[in-house]
Amino acid sequence: MITPDDSDKAVISPHDALHHGTLPAMAGPATRSARFSESRLKPLRDRDPLEAVGFVSKGDRLLLDHKEQKKYFECITNRWMEFCARHAGNLIEALASLPTSASADATKNPPASRLQLPGRKTGQTGPSPATELSTLLLSLRKLREAVLATASSVPVSFQQQVHVFSVTVSIRAQHPPSYFPSLRYLLETLHSPSHPLPDSELKDIISYLILDYACRQGDMVSAFELRARARTQYAFKSDIIDRVLAALMHDNWIAFWQVRNEVDSPTRAVINWAEDRVRRHALKAVGSAYLNVNVSWIVEGCTGDGRQWTWKKLVEKEGLGWQLEGDKVIIRKPKPRAAPVKNSE
Repeated sequence: MITPDDSDKAVISPHDALHHGTLPAMAGPATRSARFSESRLKPLRDRDPLEAVGFVSKGDRLLLDHKEQKKYFECITNRWMEFCARHAGNLIEALASLPTSASADATKNPPASRLQLPGRKTGQTGPSPATELSTLLLSLRKLREAVLATASSVPVSFQQQVHVFSVTVSIRAQHPPSYFPSLRYLLETLHSPSHPLPDSELKDIISYLILDYACRQGDMVSAFELRARARTQYAFKSDIIDRVLAALMHDNWIAFWQVRNEVDSPTRAVINWAEDRVRRHALKAVGSAYLNVNVSWIVEGCTGDGRQWTWKKLVEKEGLGWQLEGDKVIIRKPKPRAAPVKNSE
């Protein structure tokens, strides 16, 4: 189970904070001065309404009320739309601002408020993109926990909505501890004959889960098993999935880059978990087959993105010892031929 941040222990009466952005004053003992009470609570009045709500597992009971769950969910979705609008000019960079790890272990990649996040750029006002994402992911975690605790009384349609939205946000932020459990829960529990997911959402959920097995976890057996099961149970078909799995199985980096560049951004975010190993396999294959190659060919061919990668960046990232001479990359020089031995007469 994901362990929430200890800072949530200090949450006091978050109901007002959720709707008004403030916390009500608390009546202290008669012996305390009003000045002391006011100074003690002043920092809490400025708390983010999303952060003011705590975890059910830590004793905060606000989100056990379904009406409050809906209000909190609306607050989260509004914050997400604000995030996308605020960073519309560089959304990809903003979504990539949170430190990532391929591990599904929350302790290895926590979106915690105490995590040391990248600082703001010069001239930027307000929280950094990483801080905003951290708040969103933690808030979704609080809501998922509350929805799970009240699953018997909360409409299945709302549970589906929360988990689908959580997948949408956390996949783009590349945060497996948030999206992987939701993917499995949606497919294995929330999707049923009585409460089916829309066809488009079901296809996306299955696709993301297959790609996560194959690209992030490197578990090709689970990926193929899920595809086979989905074909039987849900008549699942996806040319994209077929091409990605084939490219990975045959170490075909050219086909891998081609399909990656054709998909939408959430699908690409999951596929990108395999980016490092595909690139390194490509470099290894080129290094064993060629003495020298054109620099643009190796940068574009081995990375799949000549706009984001340069020769210098590739050398630094992979620690290449190859030499650049003009527009040629010298991988290795041919050994000089030994001079023929002359027969003595």
